[in-house]
Amino acid sequence: MTEAENGGAFPELFEVVREYAGRDYAHQVQALRVIAAAYVPMTGAPVMADVREVVEGILSQNGYLPINVETGSIEPSGVDAVVSVATSSLDEEDLEWGAGCLLSMMDALRQRGQEEGYETFVLDAQEVLDGLETILAADIVEDVVEEALEEALEEALEDEDH
Repeated sequence: MTEAENGGAFPELFEVVREYAGRDYAHQVQALRVIAAAYVPMTGAPVMADVREVVEGILSQNGYLPINVETGSIEPSGVDAVVSVATSSLDEEDLEWGAGCLLSMMDALRQRGQEEGYETFVLDAQEVLDGLETILAADIVEDVVEEALEEALEEALEDEDH
């Protein structure tokens, strides 16, 4: 298995995602869907390439509010991709990045909510809030795991001294 330039596994997948991110909206949505499916927390899985810049690029190109052209509501793959990338490693920096992206999406929703005729605002806001809840839960888990590891290390060191 080869490593991508940015240190991740499956460089071919990363290249396809990056290429799709630079194309039209339909390809960008597909890139978000692939990212959401590929970046899941798995113990022992190879570290995937860092796609935060790709995800954020797609979101920023769409005003942090990718809209499903068929329904007029928020494109769920945008939230899903952010949550997947943010929680795939349980890294503090990734979790903060994900929360920041979703807060930017919430701000974009708030701005769009001021427009008349935005009928799916409540559902769209709930989608983003659910994503934030998932990231917050992952952050709590990360803290608990870190504390448990520190306690186990301290106990091991105390046992060694006795």
